[in-house]
Amino acid sequence: LGNAECETISDALPSKECNLIFLDLSGNQIDDERVAVLCAGLEKNTTIKYLELSNNKITDSGVETIKQCVERRAELGSPVQQVWMKGNLADPALYTGCMLNGEFSYDSISSVIEQYCN
Repeated sequence: LGNAECETISDALPSKECNLIFLDLSGNQIDDERVAVLCAGLEKNTTIKYLELSNNKITDSGVETIKQCVERRAELGSPVQQVWMKGNLADPALYTGCMLNGEFSYDSISSVIEQYCN
């Protein structure tokens, strides 16, 4: 997806007509810049519970952007339940690239991470 497509998706996410629960953007060449664009809309969305971002070009910076977005959603009472990020460019030593039950999972629970993220 290019910047224009990500902006279109981001603009649609806060709409009252957007009733998506699962958003699958896997394998779309999404990088950190496009993650930031998508998160701008995702933060204002109240329906998406599951976000699939595997096999993109997201680095540690993008993972941090997603983490902050998910945390803000939780603070506003509409938490994202799971984010899948397998096959991105993020350093697995810093982030697992997975979120379970509304919280980002770090290497301290590697067995759960392997089950859900690899």
